[in-house]
Amino acid sequence: MNAAGAFPLEKVKVVGLFGNPAKGELLPAVEVITRLCAPAGVAVVASNDLAGALPADIACYPNEQLVDRADVVIALGGDGTMLRAARVLGLSGVPLLGVNLGSLGYLTDVPVEELGEAVAALLAGECHLDRRSRVYGSVWRQGRSIATTNALNDLVVNMGPLPRALDMELRLDGDSLGRFLGDGIIVSTPTGSTAYSLSAGGPICHSAVPCLLLTPICPHALGMRPLIIARDTRIELVLHETGAGAVLTVDGQKTHLLEDGDRIVFEEADNEVSLVKFPQSHFYRVMRHKLNWGGTKRSGRKDP
Repeated sequence: MNAAGAFPLEKVKVVGLFGNPAKGELLPAVEVITRLCAPAGVAVVASNDLAGALPADIACYPNEQLVDRADVVIALGGDGTMLRAARVLGLSGVPLLGVNLGSLGYLTDVPVEELGEAVAALLAGECHLDRRSRVYGSVWRQGRSIATTNALNDLVVNMGPLPRALDMELRLDGDSLGRFLGDGIIVSTPTGSTAYSLSAGGPICHSAVPCLLLTPICPHALGMRPLIIARDTRIELVLHETGAGAVLTVDGQKTHLLEDGDRIVFEEADNEVSLVKFPQSHFYRVMRHKLNWGGTKRSGRKDP
């Protein structure tokens, strides 16, 4: 469930960096962070993944140790970097701030041009925590669980690169909604409603709404449509006659291979992700700027 809270300024003694070393803007961004943190007595550490891209005076640690040491983590990259960072944070509860070094950057809503202002506001405590729900998934095969995972955006069942439909049965709290053919199904959080689910025809959902979203991918049935369901609903997807190649994909990055007869259970996860947000970080403002909500601006009209 989404809930805002004040940022615990007195706890910020160490800032952790997680990022994409391939981004050319990475080093200048890190220099901005260290320049502002040093006078405040705040240490800066980084993930081992960045060891070859950063100055030698920044200590680098394995991800687990980084999370243990940091009071807040700054993800430098695109939305993919942000999603990986959220998985690395796991159950720690360490707040996450996303800085966009990529193109769209829907989750990483702080543009690199505003990084200095964002870090200064963070150190001054002029921010809040926006707690975002995750979706938890477990794969059951022949009566036993063989894989578990969770995602900030979505869990997707499809045939991966194979152009073949899946034969699936969808159940909600034990009640079957029927068996249908389709390219797959997306189970997303409200945060993920603006990602793959939106592209597949699903609704945009405010991040504060306590729910999960079900979006069929190209269903071969007129009656199978996107659903918004209560957050405590138990979702089950049973695979029939899929053949080889079906996969469960986590936030578009990590996959688990599936087989005929597998049962995938989806629920809202117990743990949340705490995102650092600023007063200007409004859901509808981000939607307007990132998704061009409302269409193309007319010439001469100022954007609010």
